[in-house]
Amino acid sequence: MTQTAEITETLSRYAGLIEQTIRAELATGLDPWMQGALSYHFGWVDEKFQPITNGSSGKKLRPVMALLAYQGALEILQPGAGEDPDLAPALSLAASLEMIHNYSLIHDDIEDDDRSRHGRATLWAIWGKPKAINAGDCLDMLAYRALFRSLEKGLPADRILELARLVTETSVKLTLGQHADMSFEDDLNVTPEMYLKMIGGKSAALISCATRGGALVALDPSGPGNAKKLEDFARFGEQIGLGFQIRDDILGIWGLTAKTGKPSGSDIRRRKKSLPVLYTLTNAAPALREKLLELYRRADPVTPQQEQFVMAALEETGAREFAQQQADTFKAAALDALAQAAGGQPHLAENRPLRRLQELSTFLVERDY
Repeated sequence: MTQTAEITETLSRYAGLIEQTIRAELATGLDPWMQGALSYHFGWVDEKFQPITNGSSGKKLRPVMALLAYQGALEILQPGAGEDPDLAPALSLAASLEMIHNYSLIHDDIEDDDRSRHGRATLWAIWGKPKAINAGDCLDMLAYRALFRSLEKGLPADRILELARLVTETSVKLTLGQHADMSFEDDLNVTPEMYLKMIGGKSAALISCATRGGALVALDPSGPGNAKKLEDFARFGEQIGLGFQIRDDILGIWGLTAKTGKPSGSDIRRRKKSLPVLYTLTNAAPALREKLLELYRRADPVTPQQEQFVMAALEETGAREFAQQQADTFKAAALDALAQAAGGQPHLAENRPLRRLQELSTFLVERDY
């Protein structure tokens, strides 16, 4: 089995359980429009709320990482316990994280004025921004309602409170990261360091919450050595989240349409200040930098000739190689943290759920889609 096939198998193994949990939450206490609109966003129904098959609702990366962290932490506590555990105690958290991720996407689409996602119209493009904002708010609150259902699955109340605190703090980081991202649109003095801090509050924060939260479901924070293990799980998620986003930046410029489903060079045409562009703006010769700044000050559509100019500038400064080196560095730090969480490299090698997280991490910073 190829690496891609193994990753696909890992993600799909849990996708059905996560989706089932979210569907059950949407079926409770909502009016028909709200349930239908949110189901549309998840790719389960069409604009008339009729069920569809093979709809895209994303990879469910974050909740899967939470479930693997949960299983891996169980395995640390007792070898063999994480191989085929009852996932119910962690499923509420997994569903909660996926709903928070998707509520943020609904709001991001509005803030970025994006009319399509996954190849079809966004929520606001069909029903308008006010209703889409309200639907996003509802999904955010449903995420917390789902999290509190962990009590019904046998998770202690004090552990749920700790999870709720973690998810809340992460949600604050998400809004601050999004604010920084929007502020960068009109700022030509953004540095790579500022950018890394920004994605630390977006992509990295939620993945870190997933890995720490999943482990927290299994590990009592007051237990011997568990506080350190939870920090290691959090650092693993943070570091691989940074590498994941940087790889996204690379694909947004050099990714092949046949692989990514997006036009090659799309981030250049959007004048997105991703890490490769910021590296070039920081390191280009003065004359080249000024020409780039002039292009990024403008608001008219980027021409094919201008796109080629930016691509040539990125190549001249080695921006792609720099970005991949950064992604690889974050991956190495992530895997070091994961090994520490496991109790050392030999224990990591024997912990099958954590090995799956290890494989997933490598895929995230090397993928071509």
